[in-house]
Amino acid sequence: MKQSLFLLLALWATTLVRAQEAPLTVPAAPAVDAAPVVPQEVVPVQNSAVAPVVVPDAAPAAASDAGPQVAPAQLPVPVPAVVAPVPLAPPEPLVAAGRWDGDFNAGFSLSAGNTDSQSLNLGLDTRYQRPDDKLSLSAQYLESRSRSVTNGVVTTSITALQWRLGGRYDRDITAREFGFVGLEFSHDRIRQLDLRTVISSGLGRHLVKTRDDQWDVYGGLTWREDLYGGDGVMINDERQTRLSTIETLLGQESTHQLGGTPARFRQAFVVYPSLFTDKGTRATLDAGLLLDLNKTLSLSVKLQGRYDSLAQAPAEKYDLLFITGLSVKFGS
Repeated sequence: MKQSLFLLLALWATTLVRAQEAPLTVPAAPAVDAAPVVPQEVVPVQNSAVAPVVVPDAAPAAASDAGPQVAPAQLPVPVPAVVAPVPLAPPEPLVAAGRWDGDFNAGFSLSAGNTDSQSLNLGLDTRYQRPDDKLSLSAQYLESRSRSVTNGVVTTSITALQWRLGGRYDRDITAREFGFVGLEFSHDRIRQLDLRTVISSGLGRHLVKTRDDQWDVYGGLTWREDLYGGDGVMINDERQTRLSTIETLLGQESTHQLGGTPARFRQAFVVYPSLFTDKGTRATLDAGLLLDLNKTLSLSVKLQGRYDSLAQAPAEKYDLLFITGLSVKFGS
């Protein structure tokens, strides 16, 4: 009896304990919230301990890690072609800054008394110069007459009558070397030279080349033809009315602006030895000093020398002229 009562009490106690534990086990069912990971499966209650494995949190973490790697590929890449190109201006033509400059000079002298004399000289010296080339033009006219009376007899004579016209073109080959070609015509009545034609060509070098100072040396060949008036002249003991020869040419010339002064100096010296021993040698010297009085007028003093080894009397082998006058300056 006691045993039966004891068993009955034990069974009731067990039932009561299970009845008290049952409410504690029922709330564990919400662990099924992990279902969003696998919606089609039912998670048993006993697997609720697995629910804390944060599967939904892992996905955002993975997404956040993957985000920075994918983002650069999604950013717009700057493409230069998208920017409208700026139209380029056409290249400006290369224009060399050339300039004309030069001087025109004139001089006149007159004397009266026992001997009347008049002298007139005109000269032109001009250049058109650019950085790579230069064109030089020159012209000169000189006339001198005298009139004297002796025992009632009037004598008029021409003591000088000559003119010269020439030009030369220089072209730079390099910064220092240049080539040139020239042409010159001249006349001298005292020498009975009706017309002299000289064609020259050669090479030279710039020793100095600036706007205000230039010094060149050069050499080459010339072809010269002389035509003489009247019965001709004696050359190598033979009277000739025409002479042609080929000459070598060796020369130098320079122009200088003398410091900060208004004075300019120009000089040129050229020797023409003939390639043939019986055709002689000639030389020319031209030097001039110009002193600016104002922006237009200058006082000019020029010295000219000529040498011709074939000259015969009454002409002299040496001819020297000293010319003064006023010069009109033009150009920049």
